[in-house]
Amino acid sequence: MKALVIVPDVGRYGGTSCFLERLLVIHARQRIVTTLLIPADQYHSALASLVSRYGVELIQSPCRVVPNTVPFLTPLYDFLFSWLTVRNSCPDLIVISTGDPGRLSISFYFPIPVLYILHSIPEQRFRILPRLYLWLGSMLNNCVMAVSNAAAESISDTMGIPRSRVEIIHNSSGVAPHRNEADTPIVLTAGHLVPYKNPGIWLEVARRVLQEFPDTLFVWLGDGELLEAIREKVRGMHLERQILLPGYVPNPSTWYAKAHIYFQPSLRESHGIAVLEAMAHGLPCVVSNTGGLPESVINGETGYVCPPANPDIYVGCITKLLADADLRECMGTSGQQRVARFFSEELQEHKIMDIYRRLVNKKCDR
Repeated sequence: MKALVIVPDVGRYGGTSCFLERLLVIHARQRIVTTLLIPADQYHSALASLVSRYGVELIQSPCRVVPNTVPFLTPLYDFLFSWLTVRNSCPDLIVISTGDPGRLSISFYFPIPVLYILHSIPEQRFRILPRLYLWLGSMLNNCVMAVSNAAAESISDTMGIPRSRVEIIHNSSGVAPHRNEADTPIVLTAGHLVPYKNPGIWLEVARRVLQEFPDTLFVWLGDGELLEAIREKVRGMHLERQILLPGYVPNPSTWYAKAHIYFQPSLRESHGIAVLEAMAHGLPCVVSNTGGLPESVINGETGYVCPPANPDIYVGCITKLLADADLRECMGTSGQQRVARFFSEELQEHKIMDIYRRLVNKKCDR
């Protein structure tokens, strides 16, 4: 099988980036000949390492889609970005992996089956013409994939794609073999520092927890548009030694291994790979009751699920866990078991390959 993987928004880390590496691992295991197409201005060293490691052909193409591009021009620009590679590579299957709802949906109309993987939850309802365009495209020999039930429902409601055309394959993680907890209690968060990750509430919760447990260390791994603003607030609170914002960390697994609690108060989340990573490392998770997060974290069993804008409840849950090592251990073990049962890499690979075969076999039957 030959597959063309198109990623219009390549980052150094985050859900889309983590999934790309996982997808390339699957393709290598399944001996799928893979070509990767990315925008010419998004090449970076981490991507170069991935391409080299998994023997992928990399193609870079100019892309004119930028923030505030006129909506009706986006499909045209996406066509110009991708069509030449589609024609020249002659794949059996096209895989679109994006966090931007609607990007590369022009591929639905290519004469090749498409698996369209959307890693995010649309923020607003699409207008009538885009909904009709997406509905029709999804009814051809294509499949849309969401990473949670919540995301699938939102995609159907906001984008007009029939729910029956949206497959659900959750993100995955391997269970970490061991932990190496630090002596200082660590409450860990990972992800971009952007508004929907709710860093304002995170900082307020950290400040209040530190009043009760001053020896605790709060750590947020990741960069983003709000990084410097939050650092400045931390300095203003004189909490630089208790609240760390190191920015981008290439190997966050060392932090997961020594942390005690994982905390993610997002306002919007399709599923949350970082939460799965935390559970896989045996961390109890305190998360918001939004998007696909409650599909991973079971309230009272593997952690706590809280209203996203209520710092009082977050503080109560985190302090309860900090005060009870046995509770942390019990919830962490339950989280690892849940990952192994429902979010394993083997299960994800099986489901993805099942979709691949169905799409390619439909093409052969026509």
